[in-house]
Amino acid sequence: MRKSVVALSVLAAAAAVPAQAEYLYGFGNVYADYLTWTNGTQGYNGVDVSEGRDDHITIGAEGGAGFTWGEIYGFYEYEKVNRASTERSQAAKFSMHYKVAGNVTAYGQIYDYSENGAGNAFDEQNRVLGLGYVGLAGQNYWFKPWIGVHEVTTGNSEASGLNGGMLGWSAGYNFSVAGQPLMVTNWNEVEFARNDAYEIAQNGSTGLNGGVSLWYDINDRIYTGLTYRYFANKLGVDGYGDAVIFRVGIHL
Repeated sequence: MRKSVVALSVLAAAAAVPAQAEYLYGFGNVYADYLTWTNGTQGYNGVDVSEGRDDHITIGAEGGAGFTWGEIYGFYEYEKVNRASTERSQAAKFSMHYKVAGNVTAYGQIYDYSENGAGNAFDEQNRVLGLGYVGLAGQNYWFKPWIGVHEVTTGNSEASGLNGGMLGWSAGYNFSVAGQPLMVTNWNEVEFARNDAYEIAQNGSTGLNGGVSLWYDINDRIYTGLTYRYFANKLGVDGYGDAVIFRVGIHL
């Protein structure tokens, strides 16, 4: 059901694009990831969650586009495809910057997560609506911060509702070494002033979630990347946790 909400949001955003908007850029990728956990095995109330932290393979697709009015980005991932179907999960995200005054934007994002074999016990959807800024960008770099009100819906409904705020950014830098094209990117999110139930479930009133990646284009179509995935008081982990993700993908 919530996947349908994400899809409808994407369609609504596309329908709202002004007819005179100029297309500036776009991209699309399909990929396969191999994730291996390194830290973060203690969950809520000291429960050992290492059993659910097995290395796994994910397949996904992502895309984004920039216009004179702003930009959009989204992805869909089917996780743990190397495990039984009842152990798999799905994640999807859609985000948008819409310029309201110069490079100041109205910012919104929806992130949706569900697990196949757990009913809706671990399902969660996060929604953010606030302000952003897209003016810190050049030919080979960008830094796009945002902050907004955070609302959450959880599978058991105990923590659903207003969940404080969230601030974050996306950033990147393109460069070359010995003529080889490389790119470094970072996405980062900080949750703060969480509601009481979510604070208990995620082991703190604030949480950190993000990743730093190094990307290399093998040729015009094939690329690979290495991501250091970090989080704190998030993903059911008490304290700091991290993982490494190896990716091979195709530019569409």
